[in-house]
Amino acid sequence: MRKLSRIGLIALAITAILLGNTQAAFAHTVLISSSPAKNAKISALPSKITLTFAEALLTIKGKNINSVAVSDSVNHNLVTASAQVNGAVVSAALIPASKLNGKFLVSYRVVADDGHVVTGSFTFTVIGKK
Repeated sequence: MRKLSRIGLIALAITAILLGNTQAAFAHTVLISSSPAKNAKISALPSKITLTFAEALLTIKGKNINSVAVSDSVNHNLVTASAQVNGAVVSAALIPASKLNGKFLVSYRVVADDGHVVTGSFTFTVIGKK
């Protein structure tokens, strides 16, 4: 009987270890910070948007697989060029528009080094100088 209990405990321990590793394998990277920040109220539109993720992003030479869009209230995209990736950071230049005010939507689609596609969006507001 004791031998059967030990086998059961060993089987349970192995199952717990395997399940723990499986959950880690299914983890996806997440956005950990941005500039401008989510829901920020700033005085002028910045020259670029920068997003930092928890893990490095995948790049493939000659292909743009990561994208960032910043749109105004009438859905004009303000990004001037393809997103640039450096490790876990992706950035995109914005049109020089110091006079634009209002709410802006940032949308992104990135591919983590493990191949998982991560999408999301957030807003920030340009309140202009008073």
